[in-house]
Amino acid sequence: MRIEGVETAYFRLPLEAMGDAGHGAIDSEELITVKLRAGGLEGHGYAYTIGRGGRAVHALIEHDLVPLLVGRDAADIEALWRLMWQRLLYVGRGGAASFAIAALDIALWDLRGLHEKKPLYSLLGAQPREIPAYGSGVDLPKPLDELLKQTEGFLARGFPGVKVKIGKPEAREDEARVGAVRKLIGSRIDLMVDANMAWGAPEALERGRRLEQFGLYWYEEPVIPEDVAGHAHLARELDVPIAVGESLHSPHEFRRYVDERAVEVVQIDPVTNGGISVSLRALEMANAAGLKASSHYCDELAAHLLCAARHPVYLEKHAFALDRYLESPQEVRNGRVRPSEGPGTGMRFASRALAPYRLP
Repeated sequence: MRIEGVETAYFRLPLEAMGDAGHGAIDSEELITVKLRAGGLEGHGYAYTIGRGGRAVHALIEHDLVPLLVGRDAADIEALWRLMWQRLLYVGRGGAASFAIAALDIALWDLRGLHEKKPLYSLLGAQPREIPAYGSGVDLPKPLDELLKQTEGFLARGFPGVKVKIGKPEAREDEARVGAVRKLIGSRIDLMVDANMAWGAPEALERGRRLEQFGLYWYEEPVIPEDVAGHAHLARELDVPIAVGESLHSPHEFRRYVDERAVEVVQIDPVTNGGISVSLRALEMANAAGLKASSHYCDELAAHLLCAARHPVYLEKHAFALDRYLESPQEVRNGRVRPSEGPGTGMRFASRALAPYRLP
């Protein structure tokens, strides 16, 4: 199947005002969609940002990657990923380049599923399964009463786990918030915390030790992703597992983390990682190393990918949920999700819902 053309679009979606320690205030999400045509079929893919950088991602797709792919064989996804990576190597090796590659890689996998009449999990050599889901807010600015109200909403949806953002200026502020959530949810619900790269390794270690009293399920992104040694040190010194992955933008970055034992819960995100192809490779590394796997955002795609994990512990139900813009939003039943059964990714955006937010 030769790639005949690619249609792209850029949207800015409003969000409730939110924020975290690493990214600051967030009030919008950028969505870049692609429709890739080959063999009479149309594969759908997308990338997203937290309101910044989306124009660059869109431009890379339009001006650099689409001309590169048109006329090539859509069936050889691995070769096309390598080609896109190589051609953007000088300005890439991660960042916006990985987001751009991801949108097209997702569309290529969707196209393959349509062509072979198989759902994504089947293309990955996996069997469908239920994946536990956890409630996740971007909630660092929320007052304590609003944080607890959000948590009550997660409990009402039957989630067996919840996550709290940390990174307040004073450690005691984080402790008060995490302690209040633990008191609310009791001991039977898993509790995760996410620092969003707030600190250097020494402070992250001190903060982590102070938070261990709350029986944490994991401690997410305590330091910047470039500090692999820092994460490895934290993994050795703390009892709570270290979770990393949403800010890793290539298989090479995952390889370092796994080899240096700097991660205990591998978190995939097929957009930020650089595509379904990269998230799959990350899961293969996790499987070989006996590590647990979870996800960041991309709920619909993650439900398929986590079926290929040997130890899938959780799928994140994120505050940025795209449900209102999807033809068939993911269902949560008894706190769990399953992958869609139609061919490809099963993910289609609702044109009418998105139309008011499209920008030239």
